[in-house]
Amino acid sequence: MKNNIILLYASTLLTLYNMSPSQSSADALSQSVVVIGLNAALQKRFILAPNKNLEPGNVHRAHQCETGVGGKGQDVGVAMSCLSDQKASKNDEAVLLAQFLGMGPEGDAVSTTLRTRHGLSDALTIRNAAPLRTCTTIVGADEATELVETSGEVTHEEMKLLQRKVEEMTTGGGKADCVCIMGSMPPGCGEDTYAELTSRLAGKESLVLIDSVIGLDPLLGALAAIYDTNDYDNVGSKKKGIVGGGAVLKLNAAELCKLADVTKTDGEADQATMEELTASVKGFVAKHSNAAGALNYLCITDGKWPGYLIEIPESASASFRTWQLPAVDLSKEGMLYPIGAGDTVAAGTLAAWQYLQRHRANDDGKFFGVVPSKIGTQLSDRKAQWSEEGEEDEGIKMAAAFAFGLACGSASCLQQENSVFIVDDAMKFFGGMTKPVVQ
Repeated sequence: MKNNIILLYASTLLTLYNMSPSQSSADALSQSVVVIGLNAALQKRFILAPNKNLEPGNVHRAHQCETGVGGKGQDVGVAMSCLSDQKASKNDEAVLLAQFLGMGPEGDAVSTTLRTRHGLSDALTIRNAAPLRTCTTIVGADEATELVETSGEVTHEEMKLLQRKVEEMTTGGGKADCVCIMGSMPPGCGEDTYAELTSRLAGKESLVLIDSVIGLDPLLGALAAIYDTNDYDNVGSKKKGIVGGGAVLKLNAAELCKLADVTKTDGEADQATMEELTASVKGFVAKHSNAAGALNYLCITDGKWPGYLIEIPESASASFRTWQLPAVDLSKEGMLYPIGAGDTVAAGTLAAWQYLQRHRANDDGKFFGVVPSKIGTQLSDRKAQWSEEGEEDEGIKMAAAFAFGLACGSASCLQQENSVFIVDDAMKFFGGMTKPVVQ
């Protein structure tokens, strides 16, 4: 009996820690993108018969059913796997997902898909006890409806286990090259969870993209402390590119207006005006005291309308630059599948930013990051085309990265599966974009 208890206890520990980071993964962390996507899901697609749309109150029989990966952080991982040339990569763990995947068949299915189909490392995955939620997309002829289940609770012990894994990897491999913070958190996670994990993962040289408003205040405080330029011997402004790291907040125009308590004149689906965006940026900086010290830019999407890259001002009364980025016209592309497109924008933006910030023309060998050299060369060429007289403008660099992200998001709308896209489609859209205009 005693031996059985010991074996059961050992088996439980092995299950909880069955994805312990290896020495190689720790060594790779300083060249890796860590995506914090705590609220994973199994994605089901319930596809109606051709020419049929959802009719509430009626019985619908599926024409086809598919399963895949859901969750905003997981979508980013999938999108980055579409970009990367995994066979040619020097870094087998270029993208790591910090996530909770519940025990049971749903969690098993997502775990297997992420590892075997998309080549994503599970070194920062915790298989928690709560079952994994399922998100269901009902796909009609010209519209899609999303049904989202509630998430199971993460226990204190499971969160500590994730923190321990992060600590082990940073101890062995330094801070992450890039950190991407995505979406909501499951029950059991405190308001400061994103701030705490980011403080462990990110350093002064890290590039951080935030696509979440959950726990934003403590997260901005943590980033402001990380990027505090007073610790540098050669003191300079983070916004002028003297510091190798930086952070951007990606959100849609309606979210920005809400954060700043600015009322949109028209509905949320209508195009935001420059007056609304300007007022929202000033209100956001005034309301969030750490925004100026934490963030370089806001990356604003606005549905089918143009996007905006907005330079974070030093104060609510200071001037700032705004670049308008052209929207991709998808009106002639037939049926569109927009679920996961915003997450693909985040993935493409961060991957392109990593390349433009890290790659140098005289680097030997292949780039260690997500973007393969063929795509990277086109990114560099476009940035050079948009720069004035060869001037190195951090704003144009970020605008090129965001434009590429918007192109990737648009390409993902052509594919039924969340955040999956064909790179050639993204490059076609990116190649057709005109130079961002300063407003």
